[in-house]
Amino acid sequence: MDNNPFSKLAKRSSIAPSTVPEHTHSTPRSSSHDSRFPVYGLDWTSSAQSDIAKIAVSSFREDSTNRLKIIKGSPIYMDDEQNGTKTTDAYEFTSMAEITVNYPITRLQWDPSMPLYPDVTCVATSSECLRVYELLEPDSSQSYAQSPRIVEKMTLTNSKTKNFNQLPPLTSFDWNKTDSRHIITSSIDSTCTLWDISRGTGVAKTQLIAHDSEVFDVKFLHGNKHVFTSCSNDGSIRVFDLRSLEHSTIIYEPQSTRSSIASIATLSSAQDAAMGQRVPLLRLATSNYNANQIAAIEADSNRILILDLRYPETPIEILRHHVAPVNSIAWHPSKNFLLTGADDCQVLIYDLTTCGQPENSVAPCFGFFDEMEVNNVCWNTDGSWVAANSGRRTQAVALT
Repeated sequence: MDNNPFSKLAKRSSIAPSTVPEHTHSTPRSSSHDSRFPVYGLDWTSSAQSDIAKIAVSSFREDSTNRLKIIKGSPIYMDDEQNGTKTTDAYEFTSMAEITVNYPITRLQWDPSMPLYPDVTCVATSSECLRVYELLEPDSSQSYAQSPRIVEKMTLTNSKTKNFNQLPPLTSFDWNKTDSRHIITSSIDSTCTLWDISRGTGVAKTQLIAHDSEVFDVKFLHGNKHVFTSCSNDGSIRVFDLRSLEHSTIIYEPQSTRSSIASIATLSSAQDAAMGQRVPLLRLATSNYNANQIAAIEADSNRILILDLRYPETPIEILRHHVAPVNSIAWHPSKNFLLTGADDCQVLIYDLTTCGQPENSVAPCFGFFDEMEVNNVCWNTDGSWVAANSGRRTQAVALT
């Protein structure tokens, strides 16, 4: 089995007929931006003082030529005569700034404090190490016009070696929304590291061995600066408390034999399970609506696991509406909706309000098709738009 969580991004899968009811798919208002490179990393931000969108995208090439790019979205308004207000009907996207990076970016995230403090625009990335960049924009009052530029602000590594080629790659990270001084990273060396970026050039506060093998993703629980969760190549999801790292809680660990999965799923993860192998978990997402809920995706699988911290071991829901491997999941900023993107070229949204109730079957409430496999998805800051990376294109779609 290929244990690289990102190697499948380069694969092209045959698209089977959708299993999602046609009425959930629509032709929504959308805007798009094409880059010169295939796009993977994706995050969207905006400030409370402006409707202008900023979207960060990055490439994922297995060579030494990768890109980090900031896209500016200028809103095009539409008059809402009924309410006497203006709403954003579309965005005019332009490239603000771009920079070359040596290694593939496995994840990027805007500084979560930016909506409150818009004077400093920072974005973090993970690759062979953790980096924090700042977007410098010229003062509009100046007579001469300078172009915005991206500058590297911090490079954080917890290794004594200065040769970046020898560093164990970081698979992901999470910037704490409650305390933006802290970022936690995950690595293929089975560790998670907590960073304090408020101290000079940044320091590693804590490092722990989190799993038995590669850690593929890590997230803080919503509204919490102490508790985080991680998923791994060993197939488990664990929860840690930074105040007591002597212990961790395993909230999901598949049984050695999962015949029930083999009778349901059709992708390779089911074959692995039937053979008694643990299926790696590539990505997880912690809910912004219900701090007890976690979503996770398996390697090469159309299954999305929904777990509840109060009921460990068994998922309260398994979503199977994609017909090819799922690549990305993201919770709504404030509601109980889950956004997903997959190799079947579909972007789906689930309403998980009734998740886990036996009499209710969870199905997508909204969806649309892209032209190519969807590598990544995200919400805007208020959840009224979503964005998806597919091929070289970043597409923004309105939900209102």
